Amino acid sequence: MGIKKIENKLEKIVEGTFARIFSSSVKPVEIGRRLVREIERNRSIAVNGEDLAPNNFEILLSQNDFDHFANAIESIRRELEETIRDYCSKEAYGFLGPVTVSLVVSDNLRSGNLRIDTQYKETQTGRPPGALVMPDGQRVTLEETVTTIGRLQDSTVVLDDSSISRSQAEIRLDGNNYILKDLGSTNGTVVNDDRISEHILLNGDRIELGKFRIRFEAS
Repeated sequence: MGIKKIENKLEKIVEGTFARIFSSSVKPVEIGRRLVREIERNRSIAVNGEDLAPNNFEILLSQNDFDHFANAIESIRRELEETIRDYCSKEAYGFLGPVTVSLVVSDNLRSGNLRIDTQYKETQTGRPPGALVMPDGQRVTLEETVTTIGRLQDSTVVLDDSSISRSQAEIRLDGNNYILKDLGSTNGTVVNDDRISEHILLNGDRIELGKFRIRFEAS
């Protein structure tokens, strides 16, 4: 997919978050364009030939521009992380760790200017952890320990739905794969429209648990 098309898509994605709060001279489409360009400028090739993108992004802003974001820093950060993952997925770029974005103040920048610093930050496994994307957009990062799902309040992912069992399912890391296992739930666990007892999760898998629709992402 060409950069111009990606920039247009980024403009639409980011504008939804920023439109109401951007009154400074920094514009959302410029942040999107700069992120894409920094990814392309700094991407590399792994030993196995895989295209890699940086996964840590620090966006430096003037104090004035940063102040305009003060009430929405967290939503802005999440939106930009999603934008990066979306772009890199379409370009088939991998990561060495989870994608993180931070917005910080730089005393050396004037209003309307920004700088983006990028880094490769590697996990112990050299791969980013998987994540569950909840219906509200929240991401639940999957750790190396078992992730439990159900109505029990001590579950890792608590789902408030009477059709879901107290202990509905679990996800565990087996080598390089995340395995989703149904724990004998009453109404079952569905992945990509098929009821499963055990399933190796793949990027983009759609998990249905009662009324909840959850997406698995491998990066």
